Amino acid sequence: MKALRDMTTEELNEALEALDSVRPEDTALRLALYLELRRAAKEEWVFDAADGEEQYEVC
Repeated sequence: MKALRDMTTEELNEALEALDSVRPEDTALRLALYLELRRAAKEEWVFDAADGEEQYEVC
């Protein structure tokens, strides 16, 4: 199993989609995956944060 931090945006997106059928009630895991997806997207230059947009960091 790959660590969240090492996953690509594609892998994180697939994990989020799989979560719908496997554990749809797991809000904490969904949030962690979503925040990691945002981090990965920013690192992969998928999008740039807009000025004034609130930033989140996953610890």
